[in-house]
Amino acid sequence: MTPEDFEKHKKVDEMVTGKKHYDLWSKVPGLLQNRISLIGFIITIVFFSLEAFLFAVEFVISSNLYLGLITYVILPPFLFLGLGLIIIGAIIRHRRKKRGIKSEQWEPLKIDFSIPSHRSTTLVAFVAGMILFLASLIGVYKGYHYTETNKFCGTLCHNVMHPEYTAYQQSSHARVHCVECHIGNGADWYVRSKLSGAKQFYSVLFNHFPRPIPTPVANLRPAQETCEQCHWPEKFFGALETQHDYFITDEDSKWDKWKLRMLVKVGGGGMQLEGIHAHMNVAADIYYATEDTKRENITWVKTVSKNGEEKIFTTKDSPYKEKEPPKYLLRKMDCMDCHNRPSHKFEAPYRSLNRSMAYGEISSDIPEIKLKAMAALEQKYDNKETALASIKQQLWDYYREDHTDYYNANKPALTKSINQVAKIYSDNFFPFMKISWKNYPDNIGHLITPGCFRCHDGQHKTTLGETITRDCNACHTIIEQGPPDSLMKSTEGLEFQHPVDIDGEWEDTNCSECHTGGEVE
Repeated sequence: MTPEDFEKHKKVDEMVTGKKHYDLWSKVPGLLQNRISLIGFIITIVFFSLEAFLFAVEFVISSNLYLGLITYVILPPFLFLGLGLIIIGAIIRHRRKKRGIKSEQWEPLKIDFSIPSHRSTTLVAFVAGMILFLASLIGVYKGYHYTETNKFCGTLCHNVMHPEYTAYQQSSHARVHCVECHIGNGADWYVRSKLSGAKQFYSVLFNHFPRPIPTPVANLRPAQETCEQCHWPEKFFGALETQHDYFITDEDSKWDKWKLRMLVKVGGGGMQLEGIHAHMNVAADIYYATEDTKRENITWVKTVSKNGEEKIFTTKDSPYKEKEPPKYLLRKMDCMDCHNRPSHKFEAPYRSLNRSMAYGEISSDIPEIKLKAMAALEQKYDNKETALASIKQQLWDYYREDHTDYYNANKPALTKSINQVAKIYSDNFFPFMKISWKNYPDNIGHLITPGCFRCHDGQHKTTLGETITRDCNACHTIIEQGPPDSLMKSTEGLEFQHPVDIDGEWEDTNCSECHTGGEVE
């Protein structure tokens, strides 16, 4: 039936029945009857069907990282593409019609609710449209939450995020969701993170990302808006007890093992001027400027007390002795300046080995185990598979050839210990990303990195001669130290004693100048 025949039929029917036909489509005649909109309809139907199927698979059968990626990230854009083509086709058809350009000679769509088939077709179309709309809303909602999951953050990019995800799973924050620290609350930081994520996705897709990924992260959200949602410096008081076990490899030492137990003066609390957390803008605001992007070489420090009193400390080689650094170099100190690896810590071999030996995961009875393990861990390997095989082979060969009697009598202990050494490598070294503890120094402490001594080195002074203290007792009090069978103890505090006699050199030399963390010490 041609459009002209349809109009004649409609007029005759109106005269006979006395009822005026309601023609919904007469307002926008034939706008959706074009090839672009038709393609849009086909795309929408196909991808909606796929989405519906994958929804069912996820909810009924199983949930999988890549299934979620397809369902909530890859397919929805195609669904919206189809809807967009439907709208674009209608707009183009409307403009062509307005300019009098001849379009495809399709019969105009006429809707007459007095005709039962028209009513049922319209109802089906309305229901289908509502289902599509609701499914789209669910997809957007699920997609939003899917991109907020730890698996999405840690495993989707495989090798790129594998080191950070591995360290995160072993950290004290393993039950804290990635987004709680990296994004936090609020739409503004969510949008920023997704824009940054788009750039990162491009970098991973086209292999343009640096190895290792540089730190510290630029423009990271202030710690007051993330860390302090759980940790509240003003509510910290007193001291925290810590214990360290050291298995000594130095031949000049009288001891094989050395214990150190101390009270770390956490402090904080209101206007308290003592303790480590006094740095956290409790008693004063602290600003600093560095000469490197890693914030290791700090040459200028300013403190501003709550009553507005300012003190400026500079090193003798600081370029800012006579003037304040430019604003873009200034940073206000927060949690991340000390706790710079709170969830992604890559441990130095000495620390991992000491802890494993203290916990019995590596037998301390095995001759030279720490010495040989450090030597094996510190070698360069092309990939992780080669590294793990080589580390095990080196240790087995050494004990079979140089300690044959022990090897023959203690194979179970050797097996357990050597496997733990391999695990230490697996957890802390990532050749593909060129990552180890050396790339990401931990600023907590000062044994193998400058850490606290970046400022507390006795070299930062005011013009009046006031110095940022280097006194050990400012941050901690040693209450036990020495070999396990003859510990020195005092609740009043002990003067630090180095396990190896170095003539008091530790008093003027930073620990990290001698302690490398990995090479034989």
